Amino acid sequence: MLVKAEFSCGNVRYHRSADLMMVFGGGRDPQSLNFSCDRCKPSIKITLLEVHPEHLPKRLMIHKPMKVGGKIEWFVERFRG
Repeated sequence: MLVKAEFSCGNVRYHRSADLMMVFGGGRDPQSLNFSCDRCKPSIKITLLEVHPEHLPKRLMIHKPMKVGGKIEWFVERFRG
């Protein structure tokens, strides 16, 4: 499952729900997560998307967390399912 975060400036970011669960903990409401945008002080619209394995989007870029120097940083990578 993917979480789509749409910001008021038009910026859109996709995250895997499993990655968000690892970073923020399981059982949290996606509406309560802190998403940030470099362009604006966002008002955020959150949408949950279920992706069917046979109909994967080809050019979708997702934000993936990685631990760098004890701090979690988000990197962009191509969605592979």
